[in-house]
Amino acid sequence: MVATGPVQSGKTLAAFVIPTMYHLFEIGETVIVGLPSMDMAADKWKKDFAPAIEASRYRDMIPKSGTGSRGGTFTSMTFANGATLRFMSGGGGDKKRAGYTARVVVITETDGMDEAGEVSREADKITQLEARTESYGEQSRIYMECTVSIERGRTWQEYTQGTRSRIVVRCRACDAWVTPEREHLVLWQDADNKLAAKAAARFACPSCGVLWSDDDRRVANEGALLVHQGQEVTPDGVIVGPAPETDTLGFRWSAFNNLFQKTGDFGAKEWGAAKSADPDNSEKALRQFTWCLPVEADTKDSVPLDQDVICRRRSKTGRGKVPDGTDCITVGVDVGDHVGWYVAIAWQDNANGVIIDYGAFDIASRDLTPPVAILSALRGRYDVFEAGWDGRQPDAVWVDSGHEHKAVYTFTREAGKRYRPTKGHGVRQERMTAYDSPRKLAKDTPVIGDGWHVAYQAADQVWLIHVNSDHWKTRAHQYLTAQAGQGGSIVLFDAPPQEHLTFARHVTAERKVDEFVPGKGTVTRWVRDRRQNHYLDCLHQAIAAADHLGVKPTEASAIRSTPQPKQFSKQKAAALTMPDGRPFLITERE
Repeated sequence: MVATGPVQSGKTLAAFVIPTMYHLFEIGETVIVGLPSMDMAADKWKKDFAPAIEASRYRDMIPKSGTGSRGGTFTSMTFANGATLRFMSGGGGDKKRAGYTARVVVITETDGMDEAGEVSREADKITQLEARTESYGEQSRIYMECTVSIERGRTWQEYTQGTRSRIVVRCRACDAWVTPEREHLVLWQDADNKLAAKAAARFACPSCGVLWSDDDRRVANEGALLVHQGQEVTPDGVIVGPAPETDTLGFRWSAFNNLFQKTGDFGAKEWGAAKSADPDNSEKALRQFTWCLPVEADTKDSVPLDQDVICRRRSKTGRGKVPDGTDCITVGVDVGDHVGWYVAIAWQDNANGVIIDYGAFDIASRDLTPPVAILSALRGRYDVFEAGWDGRQPDAVWVDSGHEHKAVYTFTREAGKRYRPTKGHGVRQERMTAYDSPRKLAKDTPVIGDGWHVAYQAADQVWLIHVNSDHWKTRAHQYLTAQAGQGGSIVLFDAPPQEHLTFARHVTAERKVDEFVPGKGTVTRWVRDRRQNHYLDCLHQAIAAADHLGVKPTEASAIRSTPQPKQFSKQKAAALTMPDGRPFLITERE
């Protein structure tokens, strides 16, 4: 049984608490309750289960002592009739779910668990919870309830692949059996303000168009019927047609069926969303939380980048040449087992960057162990960097320590303060975690920047720079799309476009997308389209290193990707004259 409906419409009580209580007390059997996190267990007991049980005839079955009876963190509770309420989460190791079985599983906030865990090689958590009932075969019972999220979310998929049942009501005017939806909420559109929208809003019959009052809506819902996909209701109220061939009841209701709110409340929400400063998010909220519809267009590219355009973003100076007016040079380095990569950027006034050099260097891991080979290669690269470009040495070199960090730590300790090890953090990337910026300075965290911070690694006696890779990859793409020459832009050294093709392919190997994630809202993540992305990693480190040195575009010119319209001063306007030479504006004539 999969149920979904608007928020604050009784969904938790009807589709989560009552089924659990039925099996615990009427049937007297153990129930597994699935939660996205075990931190929710005590809260669900205190706010959902305990008040309902205490208000029922089963109140005396609540244990007076033992685990969970006095609150706190707990995993199970055994009632006076011997039935056990067992909480299981979508987090932690898979063994926590594997060792317990029951005939009944009741899951809340389903879409928040519809993803395989970071440490799991097994199926998603919902499937694992369902597996706890397999020994009961066709006698097993699984309940799910959740606010609908996206079309590919578990709730909507289960609903549409099940009976896809809907509530039908009879119109008092035409006697037709109908299911009013969002498009049948009318009259709020012409209102001048939210209060007027609230007063005017009415549901209209989908069949005859007559307007319904709140009393009409209440009476209609009290006489409602439930029909499955493919079924119809005859004029005399008889359901006809075969039920779908499925073992899942998919049950949905919408705002029209939510009698905890007036029709005017929905009209006010619609009017407010239409006038919102962020209509996209307002629309998502209405679809999910009011009308129980999946969010559309859940993923979109945020920063498009074209490799052919990058190849043509060239300065007037060649490889290895430091442009006049250069304030500092930063370098980003990435290392693997067999190859390393680097990008060097010369920074001029207002954060105008010129990539003066980039390239790959060999790491002899076939002849030496990887840590030794990487350390040897970095030492060789040190000599090259210290020779400089046009004799100018780099002001900051950041080396990614994600691979063989001990070798990188050793190298940066030897190389001096201009060389720093880094650790990248990004959302849902390989072996990476989301960046978590410290909230305040401390002895071992003396510097906190924009998407980076310095932290002391006592065991290795090294200062490590943690970098928000997602943030600085976004900034790297913005620098490459900003108008060349304006503040916060980057161009490449002068060379034929085909010479920059490999670099361009690396920096476009990943793309940033905004994705709606159930339970989290819209989140940003980077998707890798091609395996070779090393110059992008070097580039974003070099840009972050420049930020560490104080290289920032002025606020007025920072990272615009399109030209701004010309501004005409008052002096130019006043210069307009009549044919006889007098000022054009009469107010400026003597």
